[in-house]
Amino acid sequence: MPVKIGTDLVTFYNPAFWGAGTDRDVAALARADGRAFWTRILDSLHDAGITGLELTFPPFDRAGAVAAFGSVAGLMHELAIRNLEIWSDFFTALDRIPVHEYASAEPQILDQVAAAAHFLAATGGRVLVVGLPCRSTFLSAPPVFVDMAFAAPIASLLNRMGFAAARHGITLAFHTEAHTVACAPRDVDLFMLLTDPRYVGLCPDPAHIILEGGNPTDVLARHVGRVVAMHWKDATRAMPADTPIGPDIHDRHRAYFCELGKGQANFDQMAALLAHAPLRCGPILELDACSNPVPALQRGIAFIHHLPPRDPA
Repeated sequence: MPVKIGTDLVTFYNPAFWGAGTDRDVAALARADGRAFWTRILDSLHDAGITGLELTFPPFDRAGAVAAFGSVAGLMHELAIRNLEIWSDFFTALDRIPVHEYASAEPQILDQVAAAAHFLAATGGRVLVVGLPCRSTFLSAPPVFVDMAFAAPIASLLNRMGFAAARHGITLAFHTEAHTVACAPRDVDLFMLLTDPRYVGLCPDPAHIILEGGNPTDVLARHVGRVVAMHWKDATRAMPADTPIGPDIHDRHRAYFCELGKGQANFDQMAALLAHAPLRCGPILELDACSNPVPALQRGIAFIHHLPPRDPA
């Protein structure tokens, strides 16, 4: 039986898909008629053959989805009639709060984690994916080094976040977003070392690891025992080490992304490794602001289904 496949809803972030001019226009559409906005997303997922959803930042977040259909029960009904499931949610708070404010913001962060985990548990979700804060641009002054002293407080917070999520049966995993403090292979190793494997897992993204000059197969091989979800995305090459890191860095990543199998990621090797991972959901395709997502998702599904079958034994 073919494996179920999901997608991160950032796939629908391209204004062209909505006939809009800017990201703000997309958000305005969601505010103006949330039900029509979310109905189009869910219909597109069903048409593409997708099963699982990863909710993400507004307007593609859980609050927007629930508001669009009036209640959690209303959302679940709309999902069920299209054979869709919520698998995961992307937690953005750590990328929006300065690291030096984490200590004072911790009660608020843990409350947000508990709320997200409660929602996931109520809707059949399994993984809370966490984005970490961005690095500083190379040679910016004063320099900020991702060393043990810098990473330890963040890892300690991740442990407590993982505990808060686990109380609801949800696994927390950090995401390897390029130009954050945990994407280059050594940085992933550092945060894997400093976090408790009982409470913190890993959600690797091959494309982002490539952007940082890493080999995603090697990263996956070292940490496969903690991989609970993976974003399936490909990239053509690394970005320059001195790339300026500013508010638009995530937009500038997109020029390096490509469809599965057209970049540097070796998905055959990674699929073999994933057969031994404690995955809590199927492959999560991430197309990152695709202008025509339905056929692109269908091509991604076909690519995954044509990988050689693997025996997890």
